Amino acid sequence: MIFFVDPFPRGSEENQFTPPGEGVKKLIFERGKLIIGMCLIKYLINSAMKHLRFIVLIIPALLLIGCSGDSGKNEWSINDHEYLETQGFNVLVFHNTYPEGDQGGIEFIHHDDRTASNGYINVDLTGEQRFPRPVTAERSVDKEKGEIKATVKVPEFNFSYDVRVWVEGEKIHLAVDLEKPIPAEWKGKATFDLQLFPVNYTGKTWHLGNKSGVIPVEGMGPMVTGSDGRARSSALAKGPKLIMAPEDPVIKLQIEQVKGDLALVDERNGSLSGWILVRSEIPEGVDKGAMEWIITPNIIPGFLAKPVISISQAGYHPDQVKRAVIELDARSEKIETTVLQMIGADGNIKEVKSSLPEEWGKFLRYRYVVFDFSGVKDPGMYTISYGNVKSEPFGIGTDVYHRSVWQPTLEIYFPVQMCHMRIRDRSRVWHGACHLDDAVQAPVNTIHVDGYQTYATTETNYKPFTPVPFMNRGGWHDAGDNDLAAGSQAQTTLFLALAGEEFGINVDQTTVKQDALYVELRKPDGISDLLQQIEHGAINLLSGYRAFGHSAVGIIETREGRSFLGDVAQVSDQLLYDASLKPNEIRGNRSGKPDDRWVVTNKDTSLEYEVITALVAAYRILKGYNDKLADECLSTAIKAWNYEQTHDPVIQPNAYVPRNYEQQEVHATVELLITTGDKKYRERLVELLPVIKAATANVGWSAARALKYVDNDDFKNGVTEALHLYKTRLDSSLATNPYGVPWRPRIWGIGWDIQKYGVSQYYLSREFPDLFDRENVCNVVNYVLGCHPGSSTSFISAVGARSIIPAYGFNMHWWSYIPGGNVAGTALIKPDYPEMKEPFPYLWQQTEYVMPGASTYIFCVLAADNLLNNKSL
Repeated sequence: MIFFVDPFPRGSEENQFTPPGEGVKKLIFERGKLIIGMCLIKYLINSAMKHLRFIVLIIPALLLIGCSGDSGKNEWSINDHEYLETQGFNVLVFHNTYPEGDQGGIEFIHHDDRTASNGYINVDLTGEQRFPRPVTAERSVDKEKGEIKATVKVPEFNFSYDVRVWVEGEKIHLAVDLEKPIPAEWKGKATFDLQLFPVNYTGKTWHLGNKSGVIPVEGMGPMVTGSDGRARSSALAKGPKLIMAPEDPVIKLQIEQVKGDLALVDERNGSLSGWILVRSEIPEGVDKGAMEWIITPNIIPGFLAKPVISISQAGYHPDQVKRAVIELDARSEKIETTVLQMIGADGNIKEVKSSLPEEWGKFLRYRYVVFDFSGVKDPGMYTISYGNVKSEPFGIGTDVYHRSVWQPTLEIYFPVQMCHMRIRDRSRVWHGACHLDDAVQAPVNTIHVDGYQTYATTETNYKPFTPVPFMNRGGWHDAGDNDLAAGSQAQTTLFLALAGEEFGINVDQTTVKQDALYVELRKPDGISDLLQQIEHGAINLLSGYRAFGHSAVGIIETREGRSFLGDVAQVSDQLLYDASLKPNEIRGNRSGKPDDRWVVTNKDTSLEYEVITALVAAYRILKGYNDKLADECLSTAIKAWNYEQTHDPVIQPNAYVPRNYEQQEVHATVELLITTGDKKYRERLVELLPVIKAATANVGWSAARALKYVDNDDFKNGVTEALHLYKTRLDSSLATNPYGVPWRPRIWGIGWDIQKYGVSQYYLSREFPDLFDRENVCNVVNYVLGCHPGSSTSFISAVGARSIIPAYGFNMHWWSYIPGGNVAGTALIKPDYPEMKEPFPYLWQQTEYVMPGASTYIFCVLAADNLLNNKSL
């Protein structure tokens, strides 16, 4: 049997099927080696027909090159990270605690690609009850027995179980032991489920019992309605042995149930973001050995992960440090020659540099080497090759950031995300004027979605579920959630204003008509696009002060509305809610339909200072364009700051509300000092020196900007000393990875955090050029544009030869994207696997667009361009 490489991978122009996962792409080279091996076998067989003495050569060749998981001995071990490991397959056992984001329970990493997740017990309860996903588990390891055990406790239901994993020969055993048998009412409802990543198996066959089929591009049904009225996906088939993708040696997987049957369920039937589910029912009356699977993955002998050449997809300035970071399998023994080539206009490919890359060392699960080509300065288009792997093309030139890098974010992404406006883009309408019925007062003492909550009182003069004025203008939708969180709106407005002030952006590609609620892309109107976006943010931030005297926490959809994606103008009837009317009754601009978004209005001191910071920065940039709005921004900020100075801080945690109110006070006070020069802000900033020293990484850049406004040697010396100490800690942090950025992994991708760090580094390099290197800013830009772990994909949709498409935006269900949208990027699958799962729009912790990230991205690219081209301010 010979395995051929498909010349047109799924998703190519010639075949519009859903593209394969990243791990599949990484294995095309391995498949090529298999083809060569099989051709060798064919040659040997032909020879054997003529020369029987060669038969002794054929048999060992077959044993070495065969693709069956049973053909080659794999050495299994439990490594120091407490997961099962062999070359080409890993089993993670409750290392991850984010099952809501498809990241938890039992997980498989198969040939360098996470193909399965969320293996744990679920109970399909009726009514309002929901069986909780396991977010914690106690893991223990018995290396003598070769067994890993995770104990999961569900105190809400007085229920506990163990999941045990071990290997016998080439087979993985997974067993579930219950503390006690399931209650009778759980019969037929308690199951052990394992999710398979749908993109890997799309277009591949499955075989279960006496049935077989192909995994379609999306769920095709059928659905069945239960006695509780809920529709659920029905099983595709049931049987004791499941084989997934037997035709594909890269992802072939066999699961056998020791007793009873497995079910294969396509959860995408009921949820567009669903996965393929392997399910076993937990029987009544048993505790130990309630369920056992025997799992046999196909493992390619001698598998090595494909090298990844990480570069900036936008390219490089001639004078900056230029380093390609090359990610290798940790088992790689040989370092290949790396070649830089220039692509000529005539198609001629010219070798510019060829050398062995420099060893960097181990990071996460990989080995890293670095190819430094800083000495190459000639403008042009280039590629880098490492062995048989080639990078996407990139440019070198002084103008690499001057078109189609940050511009799509300002010119397309920001306008598309504008709430309360109709957005037209040539022959396309992104969405109609939306949420014009914003917003009703949120009810008290309510835990709502996405971290929003309310406290005992509204802290306004509005009764719950009555309309609150001023809420239906301004602001940007946050990714696919469509909420307007004040914390996010404030950060976005702040960094846009600072970028405009620092770099003098004067781009005009968009028409914005606030009074007409109308935006049109690719139609200049003679006004700076940046000014119009800052204006839109300021209008939203002022709405709470206009209505009830302080900032709102935010405006959030109802639970029903939050599940809607599409034209956001259709999520509500656009009529103000009136409880005195019947549900379908309409009178003028009011209706009885309770589909209006809620405004959460509880006050928090940290949020107040964060909004003050943004309003003051907005004042400086809006002055001379919209003086009335600018003056309102400053007067509102001053009044709010004065109030907070004379009242005890209020701490009421909520969605997107920052903590550490004193740090937020530093930022607010600096902006007011820079803007007004008033001595009270200078005096208060001096008093805040201990806060600055304790949190230099967070507020040092703000304090550095204020030094020239403070005539106090103790303050100046204190800030300078704190920055020197911070620099020492920073250097130590940057040395822990090959990318030159503070990579402190957590569940979410940390691209946005790294961008905020980039903003701070710009100001620090301006104020202390001998202490802080401009390359820190350049490294941030390189990271976001492709030089990061796991892949070389740009985190900015449609920017660079390879970028993140699709992404988690309001058009995610169309597997689409918004040009210029900025995602969180590579996340850490604990303990050591960096993941950017593509193409897949539903892992929000990796591919979600958000507004503050878009604004800091614009700032960072402009900052790099400014520093590299030595532009004076």
